[in-house]
Amino acid sequence: MSEYLNAGMRLYLDRLINWEEWLSLRDGHVDDLEAEVGSYRTILETTAALAQSFEAAGRQQWAVEATLTPDGGAEPPPHIREAYAKLAENGLVSLTVPTEYDGAAAPMLINAIYMEMISRADTSLMTVVGLQTGAAGDIERYGSEEIKRAYLPRFASGEVQGCMDLTEPQAGSDLGQIQTRATELPDGQLQVDGQKIFITNGGAEVHLVLARDAENFDESKGTTNGLSLILVPRHLPDGSANGVRVARLERKLGIHGSPTCEVVFEGAVGTRLGEKGQGFRAMLDLMNAARLGVAGQALGLSEAAFHDAYEYAQQREQFGKPIAQQPLVMSMLAKMGGNIEAVRALLYRTIELSDLNTARERALARSTHEAEREELQAAIERENTRIRLLTPLCKYFSTEVSNDLTRDAMQIFGGVGYTMDSDVAKLHADSLIMTVYEGTSEIQASFALREMGKGALGVVFGEARSELTSLAGDADRWPIAQLVLASIERVEKSVKILFEDIEYALLRSKFMAEMVIDILAGTELLRQAGVDPARLPIAESYIRRRMLVGESLARRIEENHEGRLERDARVIELANG
Repeated sequence: MSEYLNAGMRLYLDRLINWEEWLSLRDGHVDDLEAEVGSYRTILETTAALAQSFEAAGRQQWAVEATLTPDGGAEPPPHIREAYAKLAENGLVSLTVPTEYDGAAAPMLINAIYMEMISRADTSLMTVVGLQTGAAGDIERYGSEEIKRAYLPRFASGEVQGCMDLTEPQAGSDLGQIQTRATELPDGQLQVDGQKIFITNGGAEVHLVLARDAENFDESKGTTNGLSLILVPRHLPDGSANGVRVARLERKLGIHGSPTCEVVFEGAVGTRLGEKGQGFRAMLDLMNAARLGVAGQALGLSEAAFHDAYEYAQQREQFGKPIAQQPLVMSMLAKMGGNIEAVRALLYRTIELSDLNTARERALARSTHEAEREELQAAIERENTRIRLLTPLCKYFSTEVSNDLTRDAMQIFGGVGYTMDSDVAKLHADSLIMTVYEGTSEIQASFALREMGKGALGVVFGEARSELTSLAGDADRWPIAQLVLASIERVEKSVKILFEDIEYALLRSKFMAEMVIDILAGTELLRQAGVDPARLPIAESYIRRRMLVGESLARRIEENHEGRLERDARVIELANG
């Protein structure tokens, strides 16, 4: 079995991240850089050992479902609860909670590597664990000091878990249709009434509920105005029940160990997080964190499938040699491995930018010098523009790769892969939800297109061009970098065609997402090869393969746009006749 804390992860931990810059921005000083980074290394090494120990139980008990509890809640199966308890015992839940609330104050990148390893071991476990970072993060950002003191230490210790309650029967991606009602009480708290569905970890103690304020309920209906984010515990301070009930559990194709619940709120009492009517903005923070979390989850799942397929291909002999040496299988394995590295490259770079911006925000809050403040503010705005585009691209890329890669792993196993005697079928079943929850791939592509239309594409391509052209003197990387630069030119040409017709642009948003992803992932893989030349074949293989795909996608955008939607409508009509 390959290492859980692998070489790609260590590359960022040890060589690519400028920890001194990050700590200086975050804290204003660096007391002991070696000790700080050493603590992150210890977190990840401990996680790797624990995750590897969880793998067997996660696979053996993959089909064991979550269950309802007598008090109106729900809980994961025993092996998930036991693994969560072990993580909590080692201080390895809600890693990003600040030290003043008894947390580890780990950067998001460390948390992402941690989540990736947990997902490789047991995707259901990661679904439960992963939510805690987002829930605690929203409480930290939007809660009062009293709320933070009351809840964040309990998240860090593992005493409580959280979930986010957005979706309703009539409100999926369109949160303007939310009808759960929040009514002001005389003491300033809120009464919450309504129904939520598809709530991951819905039996948790802490619910972050998006609800519509009662006083302007009808006027704001159909919009995201008038929504508040409300912390609703399952139990009141005296221990009594708080009108939060899990009505049913969903039966699913995969991630059986993670409870997916219908939750009913009947006179539940909660506390508003953030400003009244600004809950949608607050929930976006949690949703964006969750999208990056799902990207990491899909990446870990992909690793599990890849390593299973690799080991099987080394052992399985056909026609006198291991199938791993057969050209088609070798090519499949190379594509799988290269795609994993490309996903990691884009995801880690995005999270690196996010960590730096969070640190800049702290530096801005400390600064008293106008020139410094202006510089920090400009950098924050520029990088936020990149992050808003990169986040949906990460979610799209990682989850689509996970679907394809787990299916390819089944193909390598042949007939055995279609039986439940192998694990790859289970991994493929788990992967199918990845492109759906926290926003479908289609939603992610349309979000990315919207950000491109606002100017984000020019910003990210400007940074990519700068990095790529700086390689002009590098004999090994420059020929490959030129392929990526040529692809940037093709995409910019395609963009002009797309934005002449917004409906056609939406139709081709997935093409555009894939072309931009390949450019940015390729650029980051070349950056990796700059500090570790041994990784150049990964960059070259990915770029040569995907730039050809990008060329084909660009031609399809340019040559097939006249009357395309009308033809689609006619095809559907004829096929349904």
